[in-house]
Order: sequence, then C-alpha cells, then structure tokens
Amino acid sequence: MATDLAVQYTFATPSLSGDTVLIAAQPGQRIRVLQCCVITGGANNVKFHGGGGSDLSALFPLAQNGGFVLPYSAIGWFNTAIGESLVFNMSAAVATAVQLVWCPYSF
Repeated sequence: MATDLAVQYTFATPSLSGDTVLIAAQPGQRIRVLQCCVITGGANNVKFHGGGGSDLSALFPLAQNGGFVLPYSAIGWFNTAIGESLVFNMSAAVATAVQLVWCPYSF
C-alpha cells in the first residue's frame, strides 16, 4: 500500500430516510473508508453502499442515541468500486451524524 495516500475528512448529518451521498464519485478512483463514526438520534437501521447499489457494510440496527465507531485501519474497512460514490442509507427519518476519514486510490 502506498504511504502517501491523500487522506480526506468529511461528515454529514442526514435526517431523511433513504440514501445520502457522502462522497461523490472520484473518476478513476475507489473510495476507501479508513475510519468512521455513526450516531443516530432515533431507532434506525443504517448501512453503506456504493453508488452502483452494492452493499459495502452490514446493516447495523441502532437504538435511539445508539451508534458505532470503526477505529482507524490502515488497510481500510471497505471501499467502493472504481468511479462509484459512497452512499449512506437509513431506514428512519431521524437526525444522524456520520463522520469519516477516507482516501481515494486507484490500485
């Protein structure tokens, strides 16, 4: 793995059920999630998927004010296919916080 990855930081606070694009597609690149935190204000089932629709994570059932942290992983937790956006999906219309550390890569 390259040691000069262009690490990026982003966050979102979606409050509608369904899909929210967290990171737009990077032409010729994959999006690799290195670290993540999710906290939801109400009962909610959440997951990550690529812009093409393929699931990238399990479906996480969360209770009110529940959440999870995926600690930093140099090899990443999951990544999109080349040229796909990173999408966050929620089952409920409740305020939810998502914070990510990610990097684009092409290998």
